[in-house]
Order: sequence, then C-alpha cells, then structure tokens
Amino acid sequence: MKPKIVIIIPCWGRSEVFDLVCSQMDLFHAETEDKIDLTVLYIFSKEDKELFELEMIYNNAFHTCDMIYSSNRQLGKKLNDGIEYAARFDYDYIMNFGSDDLIHPELIDKYLPFLKAGVPLMGISSLYFLKKNEDPVYFFYYNNPHVIGAGRMIHRSAIESVTRTFGGLYDPDICRGMDTHSAKRLAHCGYGQQVIYRGEFPYIVDIKSEVNINSFESITSNKNQFRYRKAKMSLLEKQYPVLKSYNP
Repeated sequence: MKPKIVIIIPCWGRSEVFDLVCSQMDLFHAETEDKIDLTVLYIFSKEDKELFELEMIYNNAFHTCDMIYSSNRQLGKKLNDGIEYAARFDYDYIMNFGSDDLIHPELIDKYLPFLKAGVPLMGISSLYFLKKNEDPVYFFYYNNPHVIGAGRMIHRSAIESVTRTFGGLYDPDICRGMDTHSAKRLAHCGYGQQVIYRGEFPYIVDIKSEVNINSFESITSNKNQFRYRKAKMSLLEKQYPVLKSYNP
C-alpha cells in the first residue's frame, strides 16, 4: 500500500515564484504517483494582494491539490489550520513545504524505506538557496542531527501526540522560527529527528526573493549554525528545467 502524504504549503505573494513551484509540483506528482498517494494543500490568505494571481496558478495546476483560506497575520495558526484540514485526507505523513521551494522527484526514493518503516520525524539536512541574478548557495547542517524545514516529514501519530499535548504543532501566534519551534514541541513529545540525506544533490531548492522571513543575505552572512558555499546555476537548471525561464 502506498504511503499517503499531504504536502502543506502556506502561500503569500511571490506569484512569479509560486508559478515555478506549481510547475515543478506537477512534475513531482507525475513521477512519484506509482510510489506515493499525494495531495498538496495550499493555504491562501484573503488579505494577500496577489491572491488573484495565486488562485489562477492553482486553478491551472495538474497535480492533485486542494486549498483553504487562513489569515497570514498568525503564521502558526495558518499552519495549524492546514494540518487540521489535512485530517480529512486520512494521511500517513505531512510534509512541510514553502511556496518558494522546489522538490526533486528522486527524493521520494530516499524517503520510501523510512516511510514504510513508519519513522515519525525525518528529512534532509542540505539544500540550495537561489536568488535571481545571484550565484546559488549550497547549504548544509554539519554539527547536529538537524533537518531543514522544507521536505520535513512528520508522521500522523506524532502530529496527533503534539496536538494533544500543546493544542497544535505550532503556537498560533508565532511568525518566525516555525521549524525550530515545532521541532522543540516534537522533541518534548519524544520525537527525535532522523536525517535521511546530507549530500550535495539538489533535492530541495529554496528560491529567495524580496518577500522572505529569512533573506538570502542573512543566510550567507551567518556562520554560526551551518556551512555554505557558492554553487553553479547550471547544476540547478539541469535538475530543474523550470528554472531556465526564471534565471536566464
């Protein structure tokens, strides 16, 4: 039986980037549908100035998806609303994801043995950051078993345990440090992080713009928690053809 996965994506602005994300998700779904049962849940906000553009992109998507509305003023509540709605899909795992992230279909091959084993909390510890007209940056955690937020997989049993303990995976009022905050709640309930991959293949690409909680510059200037180095755009374009139209 195929693992049932719901990818939850909170959206805000950045319609140009979101268009790339949806195009890549079409490909991701098409190339993994024989391995997983996938639904992508988009969370839009009615106060978003680019809501019309985001809805148009959503309506043209080919992958299996659904959407809800929740205010962007409380990001913790926005994500909790998505998790609560996702329960109707009878999922096995929720995947964290962003509306500015690209995912490579081969990542599922890395995940499958762990999904089938029911590992409660897992992900990868490396990704690439990309900003238009800048060299991409390869980013990796090196000094602790820490997974990045994008692509993080949380088993339903862990979600339900944290929800019983705290009322939700996220504090409704927080707007920063979402992954760290939720990881602490998960750890409190006994769920440690399983790193599946920490190498250089671009399984996840995070596209930076002017609308980000953590800017491209803040990432490349902070050397306390991670290492990074410049990479070649040609590497990302080879694995993600959708980027050729974004960063010519």
